[in-house]
Amino acid sequence: MSYALIVAEVRRGIFEERNLDSIGICAQLGKETAMLLPEGQYSFNEKMVDSIVKVKAGEEVFLNPLNMAAIIGKIAETRGKPDFIVFTHSSSGTEAAAYTAGIFGFPVITDVSGYDKERGVFRKSYYSDKLFGEFKTIGESAAVLTVRSGSFKEFAAEKSAAPNEVSVEDVPVSDSRTFVEYVEEEKTDIDITKADFLLSVGRGVGNKDEIPAYEELAGIMKAVISGSRPVIDKMWLPKARQVGTSGKTVKPKVYLAMGISGAFQHIAGMKDADCIIAINKDAEAPIFQYAHFGVVADMHKVRDALKGILKG
Repeated sequence: MSYALIVAEVRRGIFEERNLDSIGICAQLGKETAMLLPEGQYSFNEKMVDSIVKVKAGEEVFLNPLNMAAIIGKIAETRGKPDFIVFTHSSSGTEAAAYTAGIFGFPVITDVSGYDKERGVFRKSYYSDKLFGEFKTIGESAAVLTVRSGSFKEFAAEKSAAPNEVSVEDVPVSDSRTFVEYVEEEKTDIDITKADFLLSVGRGVGNKDEIPAYEELAGIMKAVISGSRPVIDKMWLPKARQVGTSGKTVKPKVYLAMGISGAFQHIAGMKDADCIIAINKDAEAPIFQYAHFGVVADMHKVRDALKGILKG
């Protein structure tokens, strides 16, 4: 039977939006889709898939990649081997994909961000979207994919018929790893996801001593300051101010990116802003591909010019 098995990502009983990218790439592949979920009730449009496979196990079982491999093996025994096994490109998704590929000897393509239907070629990027690789599966082996968030959800569409529902029971559970708990992120007085105007600084800021000047500019502009991962990793801004796949996904009315090159992890977190303004001295910076307005200039000089104009 020709089909694609989508391993859904759920957290605290919530169906993650990034699963829509997994559904979307399967639509591009033209495959019948089976959505694999732990037991529970989830809020999403079930008519986007052809069938739903519920496992009689809790969410914590899915978080163990050894259990996931066992679940996939059991499904393959009863339903037949899938053509593709699709995971989200997240920390848990990539780990489970690696285990699945290794245990069954399947080829794996990670971080898929594009697909050429005519040639049957998968695409992924390197070096902040400055270089792209193309991959094609050969032979009859199932292929394991991890899908970049924000790349395919536009192709996820409702089907004409409601999905079939089946259940999987008696799943062998490994005791070599145990889920302990979810760790809540630090709560702060500012929620960047609620901001209408974000001034975001990146690696180009240079050093921590420059941050106060950008905080001052943000105050003058009535914006909220945020940052890309390099700035957060250096602890120049708190974790709660990080924009990107490992931080927050934001959709402000205005996103002013200063000194941010535009790695895909960052782009995925802000590309849906109403207006994106990018300032970077590198004319080839990937962020200019997504910006509505771009300025090729030294970010510090632009900062000082804006402060001078606004203080007027």
